[in-house]
Amino acid sequence: MFLGVFMKNPIIVLMCCCFTLITFSVAQALSFEQQCSMPEWLIRTLESPKFPKDLSQCSCLNPFYQRGDFDGDGVADFAVMVKNNATGAVGIAIVHKKDRTIYIVGAGRALSGGGTNFNWMDCWYVYDRGPVEKGADNKTPPKLKGDALIVERTEAASALIWWNGTAYKWYQQGD
Repeated sequence: MFLGVFMKNPIIVLMCCCFTLITFSVAQALSFEQQCSMPEWLIRTLESPKFPKDLSQCSCLNPFYQRGDFDGDGVADFAVMVKNNATGAVGIAIVHKKDRTIYIVGAGRALSGGGTNFNWMDCWYVYDRGPVEKGADNKTPPKLKGDALIVERTEAASALIWWNGTAYKWYQQGD
C-alpha cells in the first residue's frame, strides 16, 4: 500500500529521482581532499578555459589520477579520470606539464581500438618506459618515448595507451 501511494504522487517520485541523480553525481565528483592531493599547476590547468567544458574530473576509479613522464620530455605529467557531463562516458585527461597541453582519450572522444567510453576499466597504472611485449593482436609493439598507461578490466582485457610524439595511441595487450 505504501508503495502504491508513493508511486501515485509524481512530486515524490520526481524528488526521489532528483535526489538519486544528485547523490550519484556528487559521489563521482572529486572531493576537496582529493583535489588537494593534486599539484597546484594541474588544478589550474584543469580549471582553465583550455579544459573541455563538457567534461568533469571524476573519482570513478581509485586512484583517480596517475603520474608519469608520458611524453618522454623528462618532466612528470598527469593523467586524470574524467567523465562526459552529458553522456556519462568515462575517459582520461592526460596533461603534459611542460606546455600544459591537455589530451582526452575516451569520455566521448574516440581512441582507435579503445572506443569512446572507458567505463569498463576497473584498474589502471603507469607502465614504465621500456620494451613492450607483443600484444594480443600480434601487431608490432610500440617503441615508447615515455611512460605509458595500462588500462584494464581485470581478468578480461588490457591495453597500453602511449604517446607517439604527436598523439596518444592504443595497443591491445590482452583479451
